[in-house]
Amino acid sequence: MTKWCGIALLVLSFAGFAYGRDHVILVIEENRSYSSVYPTGMPWLSQMGDKYGIATNYYSDESGSLLDYLWLSSGSGERVFGCTGGGCSKVITDDNIFREINKAGLSWKLYAESLPYAGYMGSSYGAYVKRHNPAAWYSDIVKSSSQQKKMVPFTQFAKDVSAKTLPDYSIIVPNLNHDAANGTMAAADSWLKQNLAGVLSSSYFASGHDGVLFVTFDNANGDAQGHVFTTIIGPSVSRKVKDGTPFRHENTLRTIIQLLGLSVFPGASSSVSSMLSAFF
Repeated sequence: MTKWCGIALLVLSFAGFAYGRDHVILVIEENRSYSSVYPTGMPWLSQMGDKYGIATNYYSDESGSLLDYLWLSSGSGERVFGCTGGGCSKVITDDNIFREINKAGLSWKLYAESLPYAGYMGSSYGAYVKRHNPAAWYSDIVKSSSQQKKMVPFTQFAKDVSAKTLPDYSIIVPNLNHDAANGTMAAADSWLKQNLAGVLSSSYFASGHDGVLFVTFDNANGDAQGHVFTTIIGPSVSRKVKDGTPFRHENTLRTIIQLLGLSVFPGASSSVSSMLSAFF
């Protein structure tokens, strides 16, 4: 295993040596095990992982889609709020990455394919489902129409890239036909290649710049908890890394928070390691 740190491209703050970075993107795919995806099930995604970094011992947290989206946002499946894989019976008031970003004066957006309009809070619309949208369940968003407007149709993503107005943190949620849930892995792979090409060739991901892209899967085959493919892509990511450290979604959450230069880690992300030493 090869590991090295691109320290020169990381900005250190003297207050706790926290990493600071401007543009972090998380893409969440669905219901495919590591061995199904890599190396031939989703060849474009696998090739990008080979070029940059793959967490080869990465496992999801719980069976049931929404629970893992919440692990990626607040370091918990939020069972205490009646959350299952399909929804929550109560509004989640726990700390979460959206709250911490807002408190720090940073920006975020969730780009959801097939979302009918910015701020839509319904349970489904066409191939969009709310259970794949982590933001919509937290009190910070539920109680604020202005925060809801940060959940936008995916068509806005290319516009923001072109206008150089990407937020500090972006979550990309493909619809059911393109996230490998209902559609094929080939369709999901093609969608990623087509829709991420623009940002990966933009100034955000140019050499010496600050873009970092995470692609992970909520769960393994059949929406079961298990071994999933996760890659980290960016100009400051160490090349051709395959790291076998045990990681889960809370490790990704901690890593993203550190890359954004924040210092408060919600839920289980407070007690796990980041992935920085493995991939940067």
